[in-house]
Amino acid sequence: MPKFDQRVEELLAKHPSLTKEEVIKIVTEKNERKKKKRAEKKDRSRSN
Repeated sequence: MPKFDQRVEELLAKHPSLTKEEVIKIVTEKNERKKKKRAEKKDRSRSN
């Protein structure tokens, strides 16, 4: 099972009141924030 699917299933199990679409949105948004943060960190380390 891919990591994304695993995270979706874990979040659904933890919060059964959420729909699968809501959980997918949450996981996707979190991934985007993490990518942005990594890119910013990488840019800072290049400028030093």
